[in-house]
Amino acid sequence: MRFSLNLVSRTIILTVLLVAGQLSFILVLSDVLRTSQAKIEKQWRSENLIRLTFSICRSFSELILFAHLPGQLLEAVNVDGPAAVNKAKRDMELLHSLAAEDPLKRDAVVKLLASATVLTRTIDIALHEQDHRLPPSFAVPFGYRKIVNDNAKIFLNSVEEIVAIEKKQHTEEPSQASVFSTLTALLVFAVLISVAVAVVLGFAYAVSIRRPLKHLSANARLLSAQKELLPQLRQNDEFGRLDDILHATAREIERTLIQERETIDNAADLICALDENGSFISVNPFAQKMLGFDPSMFSGLNLHDIAVAEDSLLADEYVRSAIQSSDVRQFELRLKCSDGSVIDTRWSCLWSQAERKIFCVVRDVTEEKKIEQLKQDFANMISHDLRSPLMAMGNSLTLLKAGAKGELPEDARKRIDLSARNVEKLIVLVNDLLDFQKLKAGKMELLLEEASLQAIIKDASDLLEETAREKNVALELPDGEIILRCDKNKLLQAAVNLISNAIKFSGENGKVTVAARAQGDRVIFSVTDTGPGVPADFQRKIFEPFEQAPSGKKSEGTGLGLAICKLVVEAHGGTVRAENLADLATDHSAALVSVPASESAARGSVFTVELPKEGPGEPSEISPAERLKEGNV
Repeated sequence: MRFSLNLVSRTIILTVLLVAGQLSFILVLSDVLRTSQAKIEKQWRSENLIRLTFSICRSFSELILFAHLPGQLLEAVNVDGPAAVNKAKRDMELLHSLAAEDPLKRDAVVKLLASATVLTRTIDIALHEQDHRLPPSFAVPFGYRKIVNDNAKIFLNSVEEIVAIEKKQHTEEPSQASVFSTLTALLVFAVLISVAVAVVLGFAYAVSIRRPLKHLSANARLLSAQKELLPQLRQNDEFGRLDDILHATAREIERTLIQERETIDNAADLICALDENGSFISVNPFAQKMLGFDPSMFSGLNLHDIAVAEDSLLADEYVRSAIQSSDVRQFELRLKCSDGSVIDTRWSCLWSQAERKIFCVVRDVTEEKKIEQLKQDFANMISHDLRSPLMAMGNSLTLLKAGAKGELPEDARKRIDLSARNVEKLIVLVNDLLDFQKLKAGKMELLLEEASLQAIIKDASDLLEETAREKNVALELPDGEIILRCDKNKLLQAAVNLISNAIKFSGENGKVTVAARAQGDRVIFSVTDTGPGVPADFQRKIFEPFEQAPSGKKSEGTGLGLAICKLVVEAHGGTVRAENLADLATDHSAALVSVPASESAARGSVFTVELPKEGPGEPSEISPAERLKEGNV
């Protein structure tokens, strides 16, 4: 059964116990202080009562002397009877008020006050009778002496009784010094008890949290090391819940690692890890299928050990490059298989600074290379083996149309015109293939010169004017003049391809709008059509060779126009992109032409080209042809 008190409850209990202990100490101390104060006040009253008693005794001693001594002696001893009477009266009033609060001495004080009252009255009467009738040297009349003597005895007996009671109380009750010493001892004892209780409770509290904290700390270290955790704490508090979270995290990590291992083991690519020197650390089972080597055989092998001899140095260079790069590094490498065959592979590598490893995904691209080579060979065959015969056929048909063999029948002329147009289309296809091959291989040099962008666009529209008229498509061209440094003929070819593509997809009664503007050190021009637009998932793929946007129309052209356009623009250090007017309806700042406010009314697509005014800069690390091949459009 789990311990039910959580950390907050323990803290509250500890605080309550400490506060309760301090409150108890304060209550006990308050009671002791009240008792001590009462004793001190009682002692003060007793001392004042004795003092007043002795003061009255002194006053009455003077009165008794006054009653017995003759006048001459009274003057000699300086005894003033009336003054002594007045002082005795005042002391008797104070004594009466003090005796009211002390029941033990009350009776004796009453007797003392009664006798003292008789004495003072008797002496007052005697003094009154003596005034103006006897000389000052005469003492109190004899008749009053007996009364004074009798009451004096009562008075003295009362004083002795009061003194006896006071002695008894003084013996039985502790003195003021004893009270203060007791209070000091109590304070010291209470402080020691409070400190001891606080230390014990604090130690118990620390012990109660120390064990679970050590347990959690150990589990955290084991979790970071991906080892089995200690058993769960059987506590229903914060420590228990935190330990539950650690165990749940460990289970989730274990599940994720199992899934990761299963994914790696069942992957259709070779997945491996290399150290800083390019040596294999781990390899997934797909290595057996790709290279014919058991994964255990890679232990101790270096990357250049399985690379072909020609690529061995490249392998080391690629490893260093991957370590220095913070992004995924891609390269191609030919590897040797166990049967002696060679395969082409494409590597995607990422360096982990924390683990000091290179994580690699290796894909077999041998079949892709073969297909690419077949495409290349096919394009070369068409461009080289067909261009010359087609040119000869075109020239022959032109001569026949001109009447070199005499006047042709009308039927023959129609057939020759049809053949000439077909040959012309084939020649255009072959020329496109030749241009594409040159651009892709990076063999076409740019002849840079100052040129007007509007003039290039006007020349392109002139070449396509007849095509636009046949399709009943209106052309709208930009005004003004923007000068940039470019290869005029190559840029003209790109503009022709863009405008031709727009005319083709605008349809009957459509419109093609060409706009241009200068923005800082860049030149931007766009071609907008009124066609169906380009699907979002096709806007990047449309610039790849032999790709055409899906539509209900019959396919026209070679599928190389936009690919050639992209290569020409990138050769100039620029970019080209395809967008839909519907996408620009919510962002008018991104469009060069006016866009309908309604998204539903915005039909068509926009092809935008950005070029540097001063021409291309330094060549990039990856040529336009390589970017096209790798799909980095």
